[in-house]
Amino acid sequence: MTLRRSLYVFTLVLLGSAWLPLASAQATTSGGTSTPPLIAIGNPGDWAAKVGSLTAGWVDPLYGGNNWGAVAADPTNGPLIAVADTSDNVWAKEGSLTAPWVEEFTGAYQVAVASDPTNGPLIAVVTTGGVLYAKEGSLTAPWVEEFTDVELVAVASDPTNGPLIAVLTSGGVVYAKEGSLTAPWVEESTGVDQVAVASDPTNGPLIAVIDSTQHYVYAKGGSLTAPWYDEYNTASEWVAVASDPTNGPLIALVTTGGVVYAKEGSLTAPTWYDEYNGAEVETYGLAVASDPTNGPLIAVVDTSYTAWAKEGSLTAATWTQEYDSGNAWAVLVAG
Repeated sequence: MTLRRSLYVFTLVLLGSAWLPLASAQATTSGGTSTPPLIAIGNPGDWAAKVGSLTAGWVDPLYGGNNWGAVAADPTNGPLIAVADTSDNVWAKEGSLTAPWVEEFTGAYQVAVASDPTNGPLIAVVTTGGVLYAKEGSLTAPWVEEFTDVELVAVASDPTNGPLIAVLTSGGVVYAKEGSLTAPWVEESTGVDQVAVASDPTNGPLIAVIDSTQHYVYAKGGSLTAPWYDEYNTASEWVAVASDPTNGPLIALVTTGGVVYAKEGSLTAPTWYDEYNGAEVETYGLAVASDPTNGPLIAVVDTSYTAWAKEGSLTAATWTQEYDSGNAWAVLVAG
């Protein structure tokens, strides 16, 4: 498993700096209340963000000198944004894009976040030594040590099922827990390159993985012990998931050829929709969210490093150019 190394190479080759984004699970779960879309763009040297609509104004720069970034939102607590800076310090803010930053952790190179109206913010960090810590309820809540030998972490949360945390170990094994930060871990899959998670009160947890052999996409939903479904049998570079009680699970992927496909409603939905051609196949060129009122939200970074987003329907919504050509290197969404 070489995720950490491959991301470091990505940084040096494309950016010539220490900038390195990490997307959290892009699902934001709510009951039946609308959550305005939140979009964040990583560009060389800083993050920019907008909230409210695809045509809202940018807060730019939101944070400079960044490494990793993660976003979430819920209708009660508003937007949640976290970054890990180039000195491996994690900072977070909640409630608005102009809220003050709170220093959360030192010595961490990854961060992932989720939020729901009942449980509040969920923040997970991976230290430079591969140890996972998590906190829930507020930005000043105490940290709980969760797991060691972590290569990648993904998180989600909903008011009924509580926090969902999944880890990918350096050996390619995925473990997950749900319900509380002290819940037991369940081994989910082996031979994995990437994991993504989402959750909502009606459909429960959603977990998607890309296997490390053929790079196919598999997913399970409803419980941590549910069966896996073979979702997509073409080599894929990245998978992103979201879920809400009205629209159900949303799965999107980027093929090795830069084509974005998405499906919604159930894991056995028969049709993948061709959403975008010419997406950047490097990590974090695709992000999704879903909201009971606004429907699915999909964002991509194309091969010219321009960011695009669409919301409301996989087949009818139109793409909106979100960020200047050549400056978008990663995209994160919530809502």
